[in-house]
Amino acid sequence: MPAFICSTCGTQYPPSEAPPAHCPVCEDERQFIPPEGQSWTTLERLKISHHNGFRQYEPGLIGIGTTPKFAIGQRALLLCTPEGNILWDCISLIDDATVTLINGLGGLRAIAYFASALLHDAGRLEPGVRERAGPSAR
Repeated sequence: MPAFICSTCGTQYPPSEAPPAHCPVCEDERQFIPPEGQSWTTLERLKISHHNGFRQYEPGLIGIGTTPKFAIGQRALLLCTPEGNILWDCISLIDDATVTLINGLGGLRAIAYFASALLHDAGRLEPGVRERAGPSAR
């Protein structure tokens, strides 16, 4: 069963037979909804048309963003420290290259979120990283 992702805000919802009837995040008056209305995708479909790019802003600080732009254009920051790596914020697309990069740099010690709307994404990222990274990912 697929887990649907809102194409407007990038929030992923629990697996279901059909897309949700609406996106509570997008129904907030502060959120933009495209004139054509609500649409949905899945991680599998997103992987076909998009990929992540990586940019080192300075030693130990890597930006991770999806291209072409998806949803609101979120980008994550990977802070690499000797005590463990921290992923600040999250993106909708967690592809194999992203998991390989994070694991190659020592996995994750923690994930920090700027926006509560992205908390839905933690369930998808963290298990994928934990399965490949071992017990250090939390």
